[in-house]
Amino acid sequence: NTAPAPEALPWEDPGVGRVEGFFRTIGLLVTRPDEAFSRMAPGGLGRPYVWALIMAWIELAAGMAYWAASQSPLMFMGFPELREALAEAAIGTGVMAAIGIGLFVLMPVLLLIGLAIHAGILHLMLLIVGEGRRGFATTVRVICYSHTADLANLVPLCGGLVALVWFVALQIIGISRAHECSYGKAALAVLLPILLCCSCLAITAAFFGAALYGALGGR
Repeated sequence: NTAPAPEALPWEDPGVGRVEGFFRTIGLLVTRPDEAFSRMAPGGLGRPYVWALIMAWIELAAGMAYWAASQSPLMFMGFPELREALAEAAIGTGVMAAIGIGLFVLMPVLLLIGLAIHAGILHLMLLIVGEGRRGFATTVRVICYSHTADLANLVPLCGGLVALVWFVALQIIGISRAHECSYGKAALAVLLPILLCCSCLAITAAFFGAALYGALGGR
């Protein structure tokens, strides 16, 4: 007797409607991310990419909506002395709207470039720690579904920080489950680029700080 095939991720299951699959997959990634990544299809990048694109569009729409909400009080002020400020705000709104539309249109290309760079760095880190047995495409799929964390940007003020922490956590869980490695190695692969960047920034800041101190001290 052959073992039954594992249940597919709802978003990737052709027998599940797209809307239903969308919300069921979000539910899995929020409540049982280890199960969600275990049910991720072993091949194909189309649906994972579309998933990440939808998340990026939602994040962009939330950011533009919050910006518009922060500017709206100016639009209701009709005092004569505020006419110049209103005119400047109107110009700013038009520019921001144009930027938002441009980003929305270009997002598929920008996301593709970002995914390629991110996945390349992360998979290199996996190879350094002796993992990545399921291949580069699996790393790309993990990153795509980890972008579910973009939904946290819907929360005002602290949403960006929550999204960042959640994004890192989903990558660690996803890498561990998809590449069948320990959480320790997955965490090392995900966090190593961040630690390297922080170290480089710290060294650069220390260098310029020492140079500035020397310049000021020499006067």
